[in-house]
Amino acid sequence: MPTRTRPRLLKRDAQAALQRSPAVGILGARQAGKTTLALQLARAAKRKVLYLDLESPEATGRLADPEDYLHRHRDKLVVIDEIQRMPGLFPLLRSLIDRDRRPGRFMLLGSSSPAIVHASAESLMGRITYLDLYPFCLHEVAKADREKLWFRGGFPPAFLAASDRIATAWTQDYLRDLVEREIPLLGLNADPRSTRAMLAMLASVHGQPLNMQMIAKSIGMSGPTIKRYLAFLESAFVVTLLPSYHVNLRKRLTSAPKLYFSDSGLLHGQLRINDLETLKTGIASGASWEGFVVQQVRAWLRGRAELHYFRTHDGSELDLVLTQGHRAKAAIEIKTTNTPALSKGNRLAFEAVQAPVQLIVTPSAEDHAYAKGIEVCSLNSLWGHLEKAIP
Repeated sequence: MPTRTRPRLLKRDAQAALQRSPAVGILGARQAGKTTLALQLARAAKRKVLYLDLESPEATGRLADPEDYLHRHRDKLVVIDEIQRMPGLFPLLRSLIDRDRRPGRFMLLGSSSPAIVHASAESLMGRITYLDLYPFCLHEVAKADREKLWFRGGFPPAFLAASDRIATAWTQDYLRDLVEREIPLLGLNADPRSTRAMLAMLASVHGQPLNMQMIAKSIGMSGPTIKRYLAFLESAFVVTLLPSYHVNLRKRLTSAPKLYFSDSGLLHGQLRINDLETLKTGIASGASWEGFVVQQVRAWLRGRAELHYFRTHDGSELDLVLTQGHRAKAAIEIKTTNTPALSKGNRLAFEAVQAPVQLIVTPSAEDHAYAKGIEVCSLNSLWGHLEKAIP
């Protein structure tokens, strides 16, 4: 049976942004579906569209005199893909927008978030709305495909592949291209062997607080070099750092961020996990599932709240704390079993964080009360609980 998908969660937000902002930036990993979404938005807007892919020599040739060319197409929605390839366009876009501030003039697509934001921070301030597009999430695929999404990840070419074997081959090609081409294009001049060693090490500590000293010692790099690699891997949307949540406690809190691969399929590709059964029965299952749930929550939130984890040095911990304005709105412990049991540390952490919504998320357990103020739910029913916490 062919895999079915639903409309992207970001589509409605992007349509609203195009109606109020002269420029809309859609940021996300390569192959996450930015171009497809942008063209869908353009068709829905019933506008003439000029599409420019800055990886194409033809497109860059048209921009030999960018001011004249873009001015001649001012009646169209201009979609500029891989905008980070030509950061010099940002000051020009500011000038063009200031002359004509109609909403929905430009849609900028980029696969290097920090580089894009830095380049446009001053040029387009107050003129652009940024949106993050993640690979497919649970709300964009059929319920029956949840385990497929967990194993293959959400990149459309992998998730929609005709077989797990083809999906796995695509993921390996993506990782190879990332190491040999994409990361160097972002400016990391490093031996690909060192980048591979770094990715392998990060996959082994997926879901753990970042111990820079341990990583540096394990692969023979200095602390500053590790930080530099991490910055580039974040820029390419390969890894995500989850900050710790701090409350006024006398106990010492873990301050290092937790590290996750941003897509479960990339993690499994790096770990050479080639089928779902191996994933479910292997030692990486728990950490992988935790990261998968974190991915789904982040995609569902669409920037409405911040994500943290909580851990003290004496073992009190929670996997997720959702905050708005530094106030805890929901606290979540993620379990791989449908008969979960909280440790003493989990209970103490729930008490310390004092979020109004306290949840134990399982794969498929029926919703029920676990203890005073703490409820068990499934990944499918999680969203109803979070709707109460995050308006």
